[in-house]
Formats: sequence, structure tokens, C-alpha cells
Amino acid sequence: MKVLNYASDLAVKSFVSTSAAGVEELINAWMLSKPHTFVTGLEFTSTVDPLSSMLEFAAIIVYQPSEQDQS
Repeated sequence: MKVLNYASDLAVKSFVSTSAAGVEELINAWMLSKPHTFVTGLEFTSTVDPLSSMLEFAAIIVYQPSEQDQS
């Protein structure tokens, strides 16, 4: 039986902004530039920067790159 290891083909991309809408805009722009990308996971979080006391939003996307999107 042949077992395929798809995990070796996964990549990670992160997005950070001072607003949730900003993270959404970054993700949308990235997804528009890679229309054949298959997203396998998404984590969205917010944290407070201890030095500046500013709220930051972050998203981490796990995806499978597509040969069709390679330039």
C-alpha cells in the first residue's frame, strides 16, 4: 500500500495588523494573488503588545501551495 505524505507539501503564512479588518484585508489580497491555493487551517488571535499596550491581531494560515500559482 502506498501512503502519500501531504503534510510535506504544506506551507504557513502569517498576517499581523492593528485591526481585525486589517488582517482580513491582508488575507483577501493574498488569496486573490493565489486563487488555486487550498487552505487547510486558519488560526485567528489577538494579543496586547506589552511594550506599547496596543492590541494586535494575527492570523496564521496553513495551506497547500499550488503549482498553478507559482510565478
